[in-house]
Amino acid sequence: MRASNGVDEKFASAWAHGIGAEIMGRNKFGPQRGPWTDAEWKGWWGDNPVFHTPVFVLTHHPREPIELEGGTTFYFLDASPEEALAAARDAAGDLDVRIGGGPSTVRDFLAADLIDHMHVAIAPIVLGRGVRLWEGLEGLEERFEIEAVSSPGGATHLTFTRQR
Repeated sequence: MRASNGVDEKFASAWAHGIGAEIMGRNKFGPQRGPWTDAEWKGWWGDNPVFHTPVFVLTHHPREPIELEGGTTFYFLDASPEEALAAARDAAGDLDVRIGGGPSTVRDFLAADLIDHMHVAIAPIVLGRGVRLWEGLEGLEERFEIEAVSSPGGATHLTFTRQR
């Protein structure tokens, strides 16, 4: 495989810069729904997840934290976006908090007006499946400066930066 220095690589290489904590939804953490039935499940990422920060997983079924290699600890919260953001900010110190997904979590944080900067990568796939990110967020363009950058591979990178 050939190394890339293109636009996709530029966005990917900025993924972890300046991030001190992450918030994600239960569906991004793993495939289980409802009460936890597999206490051994530690997420999709193995024993050394890519985050290397505290990660706050939003769930209606809290459980004990899971501490893994590389500085990643998963905390399981039944919390509003505002409450989860406060906990993540405390853990992040002077660094930023990433709202990592999935789409329902991102939509909830956008609806609560808690996102200052957002990067969305759109891949050229068949549409109509999955959770709709933009549903119920009419007028979003009034709060953000939006820039679109296309890559030769077909992805489009959208960046949203809060208007001041």
